[in-house]
Parts: sequence; C-alpha cells; structure tokens
Amino acid sequence: MAIFEQIFQKYYRSLLIYGLKFIKDEDDVRDVLQEVFTTVWENQKYKLEETHLKSYLFNSVRNGCLNYIRHQSVINKHAENEKWGLQLYELNFYKSGETSLIEKEDLGKIYSAIDSLPVHYKEIIELSRFEGLKNKEISEKLKIPLRTVETRLFRALSGLRKVLTGNQIFILMNLVGEPVRR
Repeated sequence: MAIFEQIFQKYYRSLLIYGLKFIKDEDDVRDVLQEVFTTVWENQKYKLEETHLKSYLFNSVRNGCLNYIRHQSVINKHAENEKWGLQLYELNFYKSGETSLIEKEDLGKIYSAIDSLPVHYKEIIELSRFEGLKNKEISEKLKIPLRTVETRLFRALSGLRKVLTGNQIFILMNLVGEPVRR
C-alpha cells in the first residue's frame, strides 16, 4: 500500500495537468485519473519498473481522456437526435390543431424569409413545402425543366439557410402540405 501511495503522490499532479490538455473540465479529468489509478491498484501495475510505470500511467491517461471525449461525442449526438425527434413529434402533434407557440414564432420568421426571396425561388418553395408537390409535379405545373426546379429549390434553400436558424430550417423542411398561414 505504501508503494501505491508514493506513486499516487508522485504522479497525480502531472497526470492531472496532462489530462487537462485533452479535457478542459478538471472534474472529468479527475474521474479519468480515478479509473487509471483503480486499474493500477487492481492489476498491481505499481510493481512495474519506474520507466514502464510512468509510460503506462501517461498512456492510460491519454487513452482514458480520448475514450471520454468519444463517449461525450456519442452522448451529444444522441441528445441532438433526441432534440430533433421531439421537435418533429411536436410538429406532428400540432398539425391537427393549433400550432405550438414555438412553431408560430418560427413560422413568422420563415414566411418573412421566404417573402424576401426572388419570385421564381419563392414560387418553387411554396409549391414544394406548402402544397407538397414533388419536383416533377412542380416542373409540369410551371412548364419548366425538372433540372431548373431542382436548381431553384437548392438555391432557395441555400439562401434560407443563411437567414434562418437550424431549428427554423428543420420546421420548414417538415411543413409539407401545411397551408400557407400568414
């Protein structure tokens, strides 16, 4: 036990500083260090030769930090997917009745942004999003080539992405068949 305590005292501070290069939150780095030292204790790594032990500790901290970062990335991605899923659920829930307050607020901004588009882009967006027409149907209705419809739709959406938030774009993309409410 005395050897382990000496190793802990000797390396803890430098390992903490090293871990902070990967993870900015000190408490999270301390969690990684706790895992590393638990492994050292359980697997009796403290009995290793000094140079091997030092390499083991620093490699373990680096790997632990990288695993933590990967895990946080997965958690963040899951949270983002859940957020979009809830928003989609909310949009579908309110389709039959009154629109949610969030959607109402965003819809005003969306309609305003659409109104600011050139007429030929605005027309394509309205046919696509509000009337729910497919590109081929828009092409036939306006008597223009399909590729022109695709290009105008792409340019219209690109322009809207510059002025709308991600959430507003999400709402716009899920408005198919919604009546034009202004």
